[in-house]
Amino acid sequence: MVIVPLRADILDNDLTLVFIGARIGLEHGWSHVYSLTLQHDLFAQLRPHAAFNDGERFVSPPPFAWIVAPLSVLGAAGATYAWLAISVGALVAAWWLAAPGASPKRALWLLGALAWYPVLYGLSLAQPDLVILGLAAVGWRLAESGRPYLAGLVLGLSVIKPQLLLLLPLVLLCAGRWKIVATWAAAAIVMAAASLWLIGAQGLHDYESLLSEAQHVANNRYFTLAFVLGPGVLSYLGQGVVVAAAAVGAYLNRHEGNARIFALGIVATALGATYWHLQDFTILVLAAWLFWREGLSTPLRLLLLVVVIAGEFAWPLTPLPILIGVAVWFAAVLTPSRRPSPVSA
Repeated sequence: MVIVPLRADILDNDLTLVFIGARIGLEHGWSHVYSLTLQHDLFAQLRPHAAFNDGERFVSPPPFAWIVAPLSVLGAAGATYAWLAISVGALVAAWWLAAPGASPKRALWLLGALAWYPVLYGLSLAQPDLVILGLAAVGWRLAESGRPYLAGLVLGLSVIKPQLLLLLPLVLLCAGRWKIVATWAAAAIVMAAASLWLIGAQGLHDYESLLSEAQHVANNRYFTLAFVLGPGVLSYLGQGVVVAAAAVGAYLNRHEGNARIFALGIVATALGATYWHLQDFTILVLAAWLFWREGLSTPLRLLLLVVVIAGEFAWPLTPLPILIGVAVWFAAVLTPSRRPSPVSA
């Protein structure tokens, strides 16, 4: 699942697009990083036999290109191998920090994650999902150890792919974890300001054009509520309901532990997303580990198994089963447990 496509063409992955963005920034200036012409030229050099279609664009925020820029000295293929190693390392770190249970059974959580199709699919695309998962796990652990400001700074790095944790700040804020949100917002604002300063007016115009194009790519909303409600107003209303319910649920869960709050924010994000792909369900691995820490009932454990199976066969089964599973999971985590836990802001 991972080795075969990468062996066929090591550059046929999404990190190549980020590499292109980094190269443009280093060689032509960051104000040109979203230039479609320059992206096309470099893409043609790296993959001369591949089509430069609407799925082959660098549209990630500039910080992602900044992070990948040091890897550019390894070449496009070397950067991909390095990123895969970083991704697997992030998963192992997240498992070490957040997976429930005791050894040796605890190792099964890592094996299960590495065997899950969305995780493998994300690795085959050299996506940043596992890196975001690792950052979220570190953020949770720092919050647990009474270092909320540092937790927020770490979580601020998730701007390289913000949609994976998009509703977590709202949930944390409504649950009273304002210290985490304060430094998260500060980190995001600093990176946003630096990004705008570097890309300038022309870069921002180019970026808006690419984002506008991406909004019309049907695949970008295939794994969202738009699959059920259609791409129009109804889907946005449904996502609005998820956001409102997440805020209310976070307030009701404010006396619960950080594990439940983080799980709520992640599950709400997955269900309420407007831009989501199959590999993005990878972030649910962390939500499952944190949620399981509460000592789940048998029905809830079976629910998580349903989500796993639905994700494993999401292509032949369509997104409907996993969307239903995540919706039920969301409803379950909205309701506070009967075992209040100490909290830290």
